[in-house]
Amino acid sequence: MSRIDKRAATQAHSTRSTSTRAPSKAATGAQSFFSDGMGTSQDAARRTAAQHAVGATSRQGQDVAVAFEAKIAQLQRAIANDTPGAREELANVIRDRDGVAAAIADIEKKLAANEDPATWANVTPKSRARAEQADTRAQLQKQLQDLKVFGLKVAKMNPTERQNLQNFFRLAKEDPEAFKRFVEGNKPGAQPAPAPTQGPAPVNTTPTGAPANIQAAIDFGLTQLGAPYVGGASPYRFGTPGDGRTYQMEGQHAYVSPKGVIGYDCSGLMVTMLKKAGIDLSGMASSRGMLKLPEVPKDQLQPGDLLVKNGHVAMYIGNGQMIESVPGGVRVAPASKYIYDPAYSGRHPG
Repeated sequence: MSRIDKRAATQAHSTRSTSTRAPSKAATGAQSFFSDGMGTSQDAARRTAAQHAVGATSRQGQDVAVAFEAKIAQLQRAIANDTPGAREELANVIRDRDGVAAAIADIEKKLAANEDPATWANVTPKSRARAEQADTRAQLQKQLQDLKVFGLKVAKMNPTERQNLQNFFRLAKEDPEAFKRFVEGNKPGAQPAPAPTQGPAPVNTTPTGAPANIQAAIDFGLTQLGAPYVGGASPYRFGTPGDGRTYQMEGQHAYVSPKGVIGYDCSGLMVTMLKKAGIDLSGMASSRGMLKLPEVPKDQLQPGDLLVKNGHVAMYIGNGQMIESVPGGVRVAPASKYIYDPAYSGRHPG
């Protein structure tokens, strides 16, 4: 057995032991709170009220844990059968299980504290305290219910859905404004959102002054706005329809290439666009490789020139705009962000 297989087997055994011998720390958070905060010095009525508010015996809460353990067992069998991508997916499921369990335990603890009379001792009159307690209870119970429904969905996700969810959360963290536009644009009855931008500058989708071949590359890129981001070794990153497999390069996240779906990473988008201009950069299909291209002063950028650093690349498309593929997908944004960032240099592709 290789060192990698031994490590995977140890991880799988550890996961089975955790799930069958003892509940996780997050899952037992509410029970510990009852034991520590509502011991013999407090009456049984308070303890019972708190447990009732938390829903400690909630069937749905149990279903979330059962669903995650079923998914973990399934992936452990897949690892034993040498299924590609199973190890990465197991790590992702365990991460999601622990995150959901911790979030549930946190709300349960808040619900239990809400039932403690000491929480409301300084709120007067009593009628106001009871009203605020009831309002808080209703809000927390709704949050808990929604979280458990969400947890069930997460537990049953396939690799593609799980990766899309992570991209969704990554977008919320890295680009809150784009995340807000995404949420607003996906509400029932919402009108299609305009192409996302960074900052207040409007997007000009009709750049001028470019040679015909470069304009063809830019025009193609603009047709790809919103295409999903994906990296790693997947051919999916060059706009090839995905094959449903998981790919990963050293030091990068694992990415799934959803069947039939077209997407790009930053350098994959550049290579694909420039092919439309008759320029083949497939031999340097990474941002690091593109640093070998001839340098152009950033105050002399022309449409089709690249803004490159080791780790990311975008194309200048004229009128102060650039096009790039980021975790939120392909977008047009003001080029000033990279022009004034000393980590980026201008490069001429050919």
